Amino acid sequence: MLSVDLIARFVVAAVLLWAGLSKLGARDASVLAPYGVPARLRGVAYAALAAAELAVGILLLTGAPGAPLAALGLGVVFVAALAFVRSQGVRTLACGCFGARERNTDFLLVRAALFAGLAAFGAFGDVEVGSSSREALVAAALAVLGLAVLALGALVLALYRQVGVLAMRLGPGVALELAEEGPAVGEPAPALDGLRGVGPELVAFFSANCRLCRELAPGVRALEREGLTVSTVYEADEPGTFERWAVPGTPFFVHVVDGFVAAKGTANSLEQLDGLLAVGAARMDHAAA
Repeated sequence: MLSVDLIARFVVAAVLLWAGLSKLGARDASVLAPYGVPARLRGVAYAALAAAELAVGILLLTGAPGAPLAALGLGVVFVAALAFVRSQGVRTLACGCFGARERNTDFLLVRAALFAGLAAFGAFGDVEVGSSSREALVAAALAVLGLAVLALGALVLALYRQVGVLAMRLGPGVALELAEEGPAVGEPAPALDGLRGVGPELVAFFSANCRLCRELAPGVRALEREGLTVSTVYEADEPGTFERWAVPGTPFFVHVVDGFVAAKGTANSLEQLDGLLAVGAARMDHAAA
């Protein structure tokens, strides 16, 4: 008789094979950037992860000893990695498992927890389909309880993060603008690849290890989708640009209108960034009048 743990192993194997093949098809090692993997190691780490998923998936299908525990280990790694990223304030993420489309990080965390729970059941469960014994009921109840605990833990992490976001939104609504930091207001913007010099533009200065940068990045992308021209500069990639624009730290934003600096400053929330853009627009309107 087919056992429930065997069914769980087949499902886990299918998920791992799908995830591994998706990664091989996409070949986008940049999805590992939010996890803190250095740029020089992302290609190797990406290939190793895809190979591990495929290997464990195949071993599960062949019934190799130790394969269920290996699958459980991958599940734990997935949960830990996503929990770390979520604690850093990343709201959306392209995980690369089933396509590169960005998904809510909380959803990905819950999904990884469910995968880990299913892998755990495949590793330690031993219940036959159709069995009505007391042991079968206890095993099923423990499996459901384990999944519920994992899901609850993910939701608690999400709630903890949302409280932090709320605290940020209740903070000061004005960006910090200092004359000696950044390019001079009213002067032509320093040279920058991609800067058009026509209409309103936003230059966002970020760094990879900056929590607030990761927090604000989705909002910046939303502004770009709404039609604002956005240029994003990362410190590790363009240190010369940081020096040329006199950037004091990250996150730092410069509002450029028709090639001239309209506003600048350090913004720690989306409200502060909106305020910076409003100040820049008001200054240019006043100058035109």
